[in-house]
Amino acid sequence: MKNHSLLFIFILLLSFTACNNKQKENATNEGRPEVTAKIDSRIDSISVLYYNYLVESQTPVKPEEIKLNIPQFDKDRKGVLDAHIVDSIKIEDIKSRIDSLKLAQSPSTLDARLVAVIKYKDGRKDILCLGGYQVNEIFLNGVQQETDNKLLFLLKNYIGFYPWMIGDDMFAMKELQDPSFAKAPFVSTPYYDAYQSALTNR
Repeated sequence: MKNHSLLFIFILLLSFTACNNKQKENATNEGRPEVTAKIDSRIDSISVLYYNYLVESQTPVKPEEIKLNIPQFDKDRKGVLDAHIVDSIKIEDIKSRIDSLKLAQSPSTLDARLVAVIKYKDGRKDILCLGGYQVNEIFLNGVQQETDNKLLFLLKNYIGFYPWMIGDDMFAMKELQDPSFAKAPFVSTPYYDAYQSALTNR
């Protein structure tokens, strides 16, 4: 009988302690907004600045050095153009390749001949740069990644990069020679159309 009484008292003390702790926790959290753990990692848009020609300099270009510089097409074709990708299908194509990127085994200095600002729906941003003479070195947030030819093709094509290239410059781009994936026709842009119109009117 004595043991039963002790057991009953012990259970009663445990119940009292648990209720007291719960009341303290509720008092501490009172007035605080509920925190959700969900993160919207979908891409909202991709904004790009790029040279519409191959920059011959061997010195790495810093991302902040690329400034919008639309040429007067009746006088010159070389400049820095902008592009914006908002189509959800194109964005998903690019995101799937970005998600599969792997760090380069022997990374080199950041080089940017094309800068893409990737804006996520939750407010975050990533910076994807393409560098090197053939604009085929990939840097994500300043860190070099292994080459992904399909990502190179998708991003360059969606912004209308390829029509600006001529002759040997085109044939030297390895992503165009890669037979492992299908390639859609080259995309043209209003910038390139304006350039062609200026050529016609000269």
